[in-house]
Amino acid sequence: MTSISSIFARFQNLNLVFLIEDLRRGLTARGSWLEHANLCPVAHGMPDGDTIEHLEYLNHARNLDAACTFAARALRARPGEVELFVERWDETPLAPWLLEELEQIWKERWEDAEFMQEILALDTAANQSGSR
Repeated sequence: MTSISSIFARFQNLNLVFLIEDLRRGLTARGSWLEHANLCPVAHGMPDGDTIEHLEYLNHARNLDAACTFAARALRARPGEVELFVERWDETPLAPWLLEELEQIWKERWEDAEFMQEILALDTAANQSGSR
């Protein structure tokens, strides 16, 4: 299995949260970047709808390889890893396992943010006591 972190850890926080929620609710596309109103997990990381439409275009006008290369470029990930994930996603039900991995990424981000808040609070307290 490809390293999930190498693809999904690059997602913006809001994109990651929406993907996690869509996986919980079973609202992700398979076999397409966009199916009805549902997105493929990788498409959740795209910056906007135009980019997703371009992925769909490349997928149909050229091939999956071209679309995955474009998606990887947008995510700053490796094209081969993106393509491998997309192929496996389309072939097998990975949702529970993927959801666990993404929740772990989100948990680590949350812990990092809390830790930074503690450091900033200590710094602020030190500056306030030093200026008196």
